[in-house]
Amino acid sequence: MSDPLETRLADRLNELGETVGDELPPPVDLELQVLRRRRRTSAKRHGAILAVAAAILAALVTVAAVHGVTGHRDSLRIATSSTIAGPDPVHDALQPGTVMLSARGQFVVSLDANGKRNATMVSLEYGEVSYARATADHREIWYLSSKPGARACGDVVREDVDAGTTKIVAHAVTFDVSPDGSRLALYGEGDLARDRCEPVTPGGPGRVVVLDLANSSSSGLPIADVSSVRWSPDGAYIVGVSCPATGCRVFRTNDVPRELGAPLTVAPGDPAASRGETIRSATVAFGAGGLYMLQATAAAPLGSRVTKRVDLVDPRAGHSAVTVFSAPGWDVSQVIPTSAAVYVVAAPTGTTDTGLYRVIPGKPSRLAFVRSLPGPGTLTPVTPLP
Repeated sequence: MSDPLETRLADRLNELGETVGDELPPPVDLELQVLRRRRRTSAKRHGAILAVAAAILAALVTVAAVHGVTGHRDSLRIATSSTIAGPDPVHDALQPGTVMLSARGQFVVSLDANGKRNATMVSLEYGEVSYARATADHREIWYLSSKPGARACGDVVREDVDAGTTKIVAHAVTFDVSPDGSRLALYGEGDLARDRCEPVTPGGPGRVVVLDLANSSSSGLPIADVSSVRWSPDGAYIVGVSCPATGCRVFRTNDVPRELGAPLTVAPGDPAASRGETIRSATVAFGAGGLYMLQATAAAPLGSRVTKRVDLVDPRAGHSAVTVFSAPGWDVSQVIPTSAAVYVVAAPTGTTDTGLYRVIPGKPSRLAFVRSLPGPGTLTPVTPLP
C-alpha cells in the first residue's frame, strides 16, 4: 500500500505540471545575444583567412627572392591588387628594357639600350644563327640556323619564349616573319611552300614565297639574287634587297593579299635609286618613321670611291629619301632603328675597332659611342609592346 504522503505529493506535482506551458519563454535579449555570437564567429573566421593570406604572400615573396638570386631567365612577377578594376598588365616574355636582338654564332641574345646583354634567348648545340626576329607580342623568336655556304638553305626555327620549346618550321636561304607570326617570307629555289628548298645558284631563278602558317596557302614572286627580305610593321607588304652583278636594288611588293594563291607583284619605283648612284651593297630595316637603308654607293658603275650612307625613306612614296647619317671616315656595317634610338655598327675607316654607336641628329649628324662590339653578329630591332 502506498504511503498517503507520497500519494498527495504526486498529485500536487501533476497539478503543477499542468500549469507549465509546452515551451519556455525566450529571454528578452535573445536576439542581441545571437547577433553578438555571429559577430564573434565572423571575426574569428576573417582573422583566420587573413592569417592564411599573409602566410601565402610571405611564401611568394620568399620564392621571388630566391628566384631572383638564381638568375633564371623567366622571372616571377608579383603584382599588388587594386580595389579599382583595370586592364590586365601586358605580359612581356622578353626581359624588361630589351630593344634589339643579336644573332651571333650559336646564340641569340637580347640587348638593352646600352648594348648590354640581358638574356640569352637561343643556344644551339651545332650550326650558326645568321638572323633572328621577335614577333610583335614578344612571345616568339624566329631565327635562321644557317648551313655552310652563303646560298645554302638553312633551318627556319620558331622558339616559344615562355615554354622554351623550338620547332623547325621551314627551310630557306633567307627569310623574315610577319609581325604577328602568322606568315613567313621565304627566299630560295625549289618548292619552298612544300618545304623543298634548294640552294640558290648565282643568277638562278630564285623565288620569294609568302607562306601562311595556318592553312599552308602561299603566293610567290620570281626574283634572283635576293640578300634579305623584311616584312613591313603592319604586315601588309615586303621589302627586299636584290644584288646582281650590275648593282643592288631595293624592291617592294604590292600589298600581300589576304587570301594567298595569286602571284606576288613588285611595286613600281626603287627607293634606293633616287640619286642616280650605283649601289654596291644595301641592307634595310624598318623603324619609327619608315624604312632605314644602309647603302654603299659609287658615283658610277666602275667608280672606286664608295660612300656609305643611312637614308630614311617612305617605301610607299617611291624615291623620297632623307639622309640620317653620312660622314667620311666611318665604315658603317649595320643600322638598327629601335624605339630607344637609331643605332649603327661602325668602325673608323681603316681600323677594326667595331663598336655600337647612337646616331645624334643634326646638320651634320654625328655618332655617339655606346660600347665596343668586336663581334656584334646580326642586330635586329625589337618592336616595343603597346
